[in-house]
Amino acid sequence: MKKVTLVVGLGMSGLAAAEFLIRNGHLVLGIDHNRTLLQTNAQVRYLQSLGLFVQHDSDPVFWEEVDALIVSPGISPKHPLYLEAKKTRTKIIGEAELALPHFQKPLLAVTGTNGKTTVTLLVEHVLNAAGIKAKALGNVGVPLCQWLLEGGDEQVFVVELSSYQLETMQTPVFETAVLLNVTPDHLDRYASVREYAQAKFHLQNLVKREKRFFVQKEAATQFADLLTSQDFFDDTDSSLSLECLDSAHDRENALAAWALCRSLGITSAQFCNALATFKKPSHRIELVREINGVSFFDDSKGTNIDAVVKAVEAMKGPVVLIAGGVDKGASYLSWKVPFSGKVKEIIAIGEAAAKIYNELHPYFTVKLADSLSDAVQIAILGAEKGDAVLLSPGCASFDMFRDYAHRGEEFQKCIPNVTENLVSDRSESSRDWHD
Repeated sequence: MKKVTLVVGLGMSGLAAAEFLIRNGHLVLGIDHNRTLLQTNAQVRYLQSLGLFVQHDSDPVFWEEVDALIVSPGISPKHPLYLEAKKTRTKIIGEAELALPHFQKPLLAVTGTNGKTTVTLLVEHVLNAAGIKAKALGNVGVPLCQWLLEGGDEQVFVVELSSYQLETMQTPVFETAVLLNVTPDHLDRYASVREYAQAKFHLQNLVKREKRFFVQKEAATQFADLLTSQDFFDDTDSSLSLECLDSAHDRENALAAWALCRSLGITSAQFCNALATFKKPSHRIELVREINGVSFFDDSKGTNIDAVVKAVEAMKGPVVLIAGGVDKGASYLSWKVPFSGKVKEIIAIGEAAAKIYNELHPYFTVKLADSLSDAVQIAILGAEKGDAVLLSPGCASFDMFRDYAHRGEEFQKCIPNVTENLVSDRSESSRDWHD
């Protein structure tokens, strides 16, 4: 009797994995916790027409009929089905691990707490500008199984990997890889920062033996006992001039991209020429608008504690910070020192609002807002000429939004609609707004 392959989590990655398996002759059962998705999602219905079976994750699984469990990145090792698979010694494979051995062209890998999407897209941009046809895949938004289904004539693949994806990967397939940084994140999934770091540093085991693994020097020093061998990248690299980049975070990202690009023979001149035409992806310290001397920045992708610190440091003047969302387990007290003398007011939203208030209100003015729109209104009332109103949540978005991009889009919509009214109101009541 033919055994069934379980795919748990029918988001973008899970659906791509399910279709890849079906088209390669597997009997596939897709499992998800969202009954509405199972019943109405167009892609699910299409795959059902190809032979996909579906069920809710509370329905029974007959493990003696299962040959493997394919997990989407969002499925925690603590998920009941994951635990049951381990108990029954069922093979557990991530979507990335399922796909990567099927790639025939060189693979580069990028991971880190902050900046990995920017670095992945920058490497893709530089390689294409130099005439090497490259494609960014993975956590950047294109599942690896999806590319296997659609095909293409790329010469190189740049794969962004999250800690979640790295947890289940075993095969050394990468020519070169880079680890950008490791700072507290996803502590709702990991028991400690060290456990999270272990998932990130696992990337070194996935690089081909004769190839290279680059690590940010600070991360390499902090977690030296997790390393086997490595090459550092940091600001002491004199082979590249980065005077055009203002922030330390941008320079770090560029150096990481340079480490990968030069491994493929890209010259410094080629790299710098391409860097000059690169546009960072949206919602990453993105200037949205300036009104009467107040600048509005969208850093909705700042979903962890350290990302917010970097965003605040990138601001040139005083900051009115909008933060909050789904708490990820880290303390906000680490903001106390870097925010001192820089952040004049914090406006907290979402599920984490009370925690932010309780930890920080002894040191900063912290106000609570019921919605992002309310937070923008409060921020405008507290902002003066030369200030920056910065959305950098330090939290996940799923309590109020579909994802970080949706949160950033809604923030950007709030600014023109709300601000014009409030600017008018303030023009009658406060000269400071215009001075």
